[in-house]
Amino acid sequence: MIIKNSQQDIIIDESNDVKVIGLKISGGADSAIVGYMLCKYVTEERPDIKILPITTIHTGKPFQEIYSKRVVAFLKEQFGDIFLEHQTNQCDELGETYVTSQEQLLKSCYKNKQIGVGAHYTGITANPPLEITETFGHAGPDDDRNGKMFETHGIRWRKPLANIDKKGVAELYHSLGVFDTLFPITRSCEAWAKHEEYNIDKHCGTCWWCKERHWGFGKL
Repeated sequence: MIIKNSQQDIIIDESNDVKVIGLKISGGADSAIVGYMLCKYVTEERPDIKILPITTIHTGKPFQEIYSKRVVAFLKEQFGDIFLEHQTNQCDELGETYVTSQEQLLKSCYKNKQIGVGAHYTGITANPPLEITETFGHAGPDDDRNGKMFETHGIRWRKPLANIDKKGVAELYHSLGVFDTLFPITRSCEAWAKHEEYNIDKHCGTCWWCKERHWGFGKL
């Protein structure tokens, strides 16, 4: 499958021996649109494949569980139940511990052969241009969003949005016709439960990720 985009066309094509695709899904706009594209690929070209949703939930960010499940429910409604059971775990700390928790969940999915032969997809994108991020006023994620696929400890990653920034992601929402349906049920805000501006149903509008979302989509 080829999905046209002005920044870079997206190609999704798995070998015939792949029967399960893992999907790291946070409830954010990026992983949600990757999930939508995967569902199109599976239903239109590879009905023999199932999708396994994978989510690590930080205890200070309960929205991760809520929004990821909302996105999966939307995709099931649109494409039918082409999903395996949603795999989740919890983490109490940020930083390296949070990263390790995500890796542990992924490893367990591979070890238990819930994914088996194949790979998992993630919604990591390119950062906005430097002159844009400088206007956000504070630090955001490290610029580690390079490469479409890499291998860590034998685990294969697919990053179809790695060379596409939020404006390119917004373009995908429009071209695929889900800007008014899927986008509103996603959350990019990283304000968490102890943050003074935390509201599980709204974006804070001040964190780096909110500013990136507004820059790309024109609204929160």
